Amino acid sequence: MKTNYMSDASKILIFAATIIVVCVLCAIGFKTANEGKSIVSSGTSQLNAMSSEYQDINKSIYDGSTILGSELVNMIKKTIEKEEYLSIVVKTLANSAGKHYNYLHSETDGEHSISETGTISKTVPDDKDSDDFINPSAQFLGTVYKDPNNNVICIVFDQQD
Repeated sequence: MKTNYMSDASKILIFAATIIVVCVLCAIGFKTANEGKSIVSSGTSQLNAMSSEYQDINKSIYDGSTILGSELVNMIKKTIEKEEYLSIVVKTLANSAGKHYNYLHSETDGEHSISETGTISKTVPDDKDSDDFINPSAQFLGTVYKDPNNNVICIVFDQQD
């Protein structure tokens, strides 16, 4: 027969030490979980920022680049067809004021905005005698404008000589 030589005081001390170790391990676990949550939150916000930048990248590529008039006509038609929140302004050699497609672009105090009111065209003119005719072989230089939320809202194309 086996006898236990541990006193009750020793058993209580071992039990208390076990409880302290368990509490320390739980605290470390909760701290690690909170740090992980903040890292995931930070990563999510960075992913959202990259996603919003990528969303406008197909529009941002026109900033400072030159495209042919035929590509511009196709772009205008697709933008109108998809009902995108985007204004396209085309300035031809005959019309330096420009023609607004899809939305009307305006600038006040350095901030750009677009609206559906005003002189807006939903079709591209086919008449070669029109001041707004887009020559398919002409070169157009693009300039991109963004709203205060950094979303691309307007692209202005100037016909080059």
